Amino acid sequence: MIQTPASLRAILIAACLGFLVVQLDVSVVNVGLGALKAAFNADLTGLQWVINSYALPFSALLILGGAWGDKWGAKSVFAAGFAIFTLASIGCGLANSMSVLITMRVIQGIGAALLIPTSLTLIRVSFQDPDRRRSAVALWGACGGIALAAGPVIGGLMIEYFGWRSVFLLNIPIGLLAIMLILRYAPASPRVDKHIDIPGQISIAVCLASLTYGLTESSAQGWSAETLTAMAVALACAAAFVVIERHVKDPMLPTRLARNKVLGSMALAGAAINLTFYGAVFVFSIYFQTFLHYDAFKTGVSFIPLTAVLTLSTLLSSRFAKRFSATRIITTGFSVQIAGFLVLSQITAQASPWLLNGALMLVGIGSAMSVPSITNSMLSSVSQHDAGIASGLMASARQLGGVLGVAVSGILIAHDDVASFSQGMANAMLLSAFALLVCIGVNLYVSRQP
Repeated sequence: MIQTPASLRAILIAACLGFLVVQLDVSVVNVGLGALKAAFNADLTGLQWVINSYALPFSALLILGGAWGDKWGAKSVFAAGFAIFTLASIGCGLANSMSVLITMRVIQGIGAALLIPTSLTLIRVSFQDPDRRRSAVALWGACGGIALAAGPVIGGLMIEYFGWRSVFLLNIPIGLLAIMLILRYAPASPRVDKHIDIPGQISIAVCLASLTYGLTESSAQGWSAETLTAMAVALACAAAFVVIERHVKDPMLPTRLARNKVLGSMALAGAAINLTFYGAVFVFSIYFQTFLHYDAFKTGVSFIPLTAVLTLSTLLSSRFAKRFSATRIITTGFSVQIAGFLVLSQITAQASPWLLNGALMLVGIGSAMSVPSITNSMLSSVSQHDAGIASGLMASARQLGGVLGVAVSGILIAHDDVASFSQGMANAMLLSAFALLVCIGVNLYVSRQP
């Protein structure tokens, strides 16, 4: 069904607001870690959980969110997800303890898992022309970049003048506007008759939860019996997931998608983008606020070199996509990021601000260059029938990368003295560079396959 220009704009605005608010909650919470530490006397592990309690259900349930969007209609699932996210944001803003805040963050993650894959599906089914779809996806990605760019500064200002609760309450008007637009202008979404793979969903959710718990708690406990047990449970559930998917009638990840090398390589690339980006933001949030003693606003301003280039680079990347292959753009973007992370590995408390800012800009430029081409390659590699589940897989891989980035970085920087922290920070940056280098190799290999 062909939509009018007005309805297409409304659908695109609602979809973009979904990505914007989800990304906003990443950036503003990071600059609020100092305020949360003071408000609840939280340790490093507690601060990791504020980030990962949101990202974990987001990652674990994204494929389910995409499948539900296919089964029940992207419009309905998107609106429901945004409503859950908005209500949970109210709960976060009213939280009176760390446990309540973390619980509300979990519910936020559930809402985000429903609205993100369906926002891409709405774009996929509404914009039939490939060029217009590419532009829509680029704008969708740019809104995420805007949220990451403006979020630290806006969050810093709001925390300084209105307190940390205000950064969660900001989601309420955004959520209400997006829900109104999608219910008013989006037609009923097509539905695909498919069964939901509950055993597969449970096994992968327990796997990711156990993995995240083991990695996050190890920053405080070390490799104790508890954390090692969690890792063993994660490994067992991963094996169970593989067995289930091979024998269940309607697998969560159909065989045609599991064997789709382009989809697999793009999911890996998406995971690497978030692993490195979220890990760097978490590390430098702690570095700025704990070791350099910056307040929330100054911390937000310090992230401008990293985030301000995101939107411009994303929009330029969509133009380059018409002249260069996705493989070349992704390889170039990852190479720029690697250069930035290598410089960041040399940063100390005495380092020049120009060196730090230049390195952060390289990371932001490289990341933003790659994302539109990764997303478009993913969408182009599947049929409309699989658009929802493929979008869910991509978003799940990215969020899982973010969870692992925060968890592993937390382990590396779990030191109180400046020298040990600096060494851990350098190791985290080198690990990021290595992960991107591996992705370049995989992407080049897949692109040369028939």
